[in-house]
Amino acid sequence: MTGAPSPTYGPKFESALVFASAAHFGQQRKGSGAPYITHPMAVATIVAQYGGDEDQAIAALLHDVIEDCDVTREQLLARYGERVATIVAGCTDTTESPKPPWRPRKEAHIAKVRGLEADAKLVVAADKLHNALSILRDRRRPSVGEQVWSRFSADKVDVLWYYDAMTEAVGDGWAHELHSELRYTVQQLG
Repeated sequence: MTGAPSPTYGPKFESALVFASAAHFGQQRKGSGAPYITHPMAVATIVAQYGGDEDQAIAALLHDVIEDCDVTREQLLARYGERVATIVAGCTDTTESPKPPWRPRKEAHIAKVRGLEADAKLVVAADKLHNALSILRDRRRPSVGEQVWSRFSADKVDVLWYYDAMTEAVGDGWAHELHSELRYTVQQLG
C-alpha cells in the first residue's frame, strides 16, 4: 500500500465507473454470462477492502480496458493521471492484435508483474483473486463442475500453472495480506 486509504472515493472514481461501464458495454463474463462490468467492480471492491486508495480503486475499475476495449494508455493518462495509467498498463496482459499464443503471452505477463510496484500488485492480486474465486464458485455449481476449464484458451494444467506462477510473481518483494488470500484461494483450485 502506498498510503492511507481514502475514507471516500469521489467524482474521479465515479467518472472511472461510468467510463469502465461504457467501455465494457455488451461484454459478458466467460461462462456465467454476467455483464462484464461486474468483474471490474468486484476487483475494485477487493482493492478497497484491502486498503487501496482512490487511484488504486480506479485502476481496478479500468484494469481490463487497454487489453479488451480499444482504450489506450494515453487516454487513461489524460483522464486519470500517470499513476492510474501505469497501474492499468501493469495489469495489461497484451495490447497486440491478434493476441500472441497463450503460453508465451502469459509467461511475459508474469515476468512483468514480478517487477511491478506494490500499488499495481494490489490491483493485480485483486484481479486474480476474483477470477480464482469465480472458478471455484463455478466448479461447485452442478451445471458447470469440471467443465469450467473448457472456457479457457489453455487446458486445466496450464491454467493451474498460470495461477501458481502469477501468485508467486505478485508476492515477489510484496508482503501483503491480499497475497496470502490469493495464495490460499489458488491452492483450492487444484
